[in-house]
Amino acid sequence: MTKTKLLINLRKPRNNRPSFFYSIFSVGLQYAALVYRDKDILLGLYLPQANRQEIVSNILQLYPNAVENNNSTAIKTLANKIRDYFDGKPVAFKKLKLDLDSCTDFCRKIYLELQKIPHGKTISYGELASNIGQPGSARAVGRAVGANPLPLIIPCHRVIGHKGKIGGFSAAGGVPQKIAMLKLEGISLGDVDSNIDTLNQESIKKGTAFLCRVDTHFGEWIKKLPPFSIAENNSSSTFQTLVEAIVYQQLTGKAAATIFRRVLNLFGSTESVTPFDIIRARDAELRQTGLSGPKILAIRDLAEKTVAGQVPELEQIAKMSDEKIIDCLTRIRGIGRWTVEMLLIFRLARPDVLAADDYGLKKGLAILKNYQALPSSKQLAEEGKAWKPFRTIASWYLWRIAESQTMK
Repeated sequence: MTKTKLLINLRKPRNNRPSFFYSIFSVGLQYAALVYRDKDILLGLYLPQANRQEIVSNILQLYPNAVENNNSTAIKTLANKIRDYFDGKPVAFKKLKLDLDSCTDFCRKIYLELQKIPHGKTISYGELASNIGQPGSARAVGRAVGANPLPLIIPCHRVIGHKGKIGGFSAAGGVPQKIAMLKLEGISLGDVDSNIDTLNQESIKKGTAFLCRVDTHFGEWIKKLPPFSIAENNSSSTFQTLVEAIVYQQLTGKAAATIFRRVLNLFGSTESVTPFDIIRARDAELRQTGLSGPKILAIRDLAEKTVAGQVPELEQIAKMSDEKIIDCLTRIRGIGRWTVEMLLIFRLARPDVLAADDYGLKKGLAILKNYQALPSSKQLAEEGKAWKPFRTIASWYLWRIAESQTMK
């Protein structure tokens, strides 16, 4: 992509009449400003800062003939909404007249897409690039976001970097201001900037080589077994992911897959089940799929808590640490640590998960080390320390080892 000018071009007045106006207003003990032209078309927003004169100086550098005008009703209304935002109220900036005519087409696409990101949500630079049909242009997206003349109104503070990195912020206040704004929307720094790792081709290759190096038993088996892979889970909801995990509790993979398929078929689907499906279904119908009584109770409780808004969406969960996710979800009836660990492995692709209570993993370890009896959960956890930080890959191979032969 050729380098393009991203900032809005300045227009020169055709006569002595002022072409641009600005309105400075208080936000708490600070000052913010809106710059606009005729018909209240917005050109720029200066976020709250302590020095009023500095704002005026910055405005006049870009718009030398701008004059202060605090009489516009539309601008006053917008200023009040901005005050509301910084008071912690969820505010949507819709139906505003923005001057984007002199932006590049690329910038305009980015800004229009950004306006779709609602209060309390975030998006990555890569996702923005894909959403406008130009995957691979994350860096150019970053430059466009940095040139945004209307922060908050065009919510560039909601753009975060790879793996949840907080990224930069070119508006007044810099990154601390961005963090503060995200917190106002219920997104804490811990949620956004927690350096969450997920498995990818590079880490899988590195992890497999690591296991071969630190454990010769693994090295011998890995040569014989298929390459590591986790089938993609296309579930778009925490609810369905957890329903599937509950079904799989204490069952072989084949038996659990059959029951889960029957659950989906019960509601005329081969792909999804919703909380309302479970709530409306009769116990007798659910039992016919092969679900046990305790699992029916667990799934019903999960459905009710999901409808009540007590179960985080996958988008939120993906930004949480492994232990935070386990703590959050094990508060639901029938959801134990093992169930959440399966979600961490098969839905979130977390790289360092070892479900120490899993029968298949214990069986795999017994075969791997030629033990005469199944190891305890404590022993599995202790031996698994040698496989950090790639215990998910070790787990996958232990399952394959367990499936490959019967213990003597």
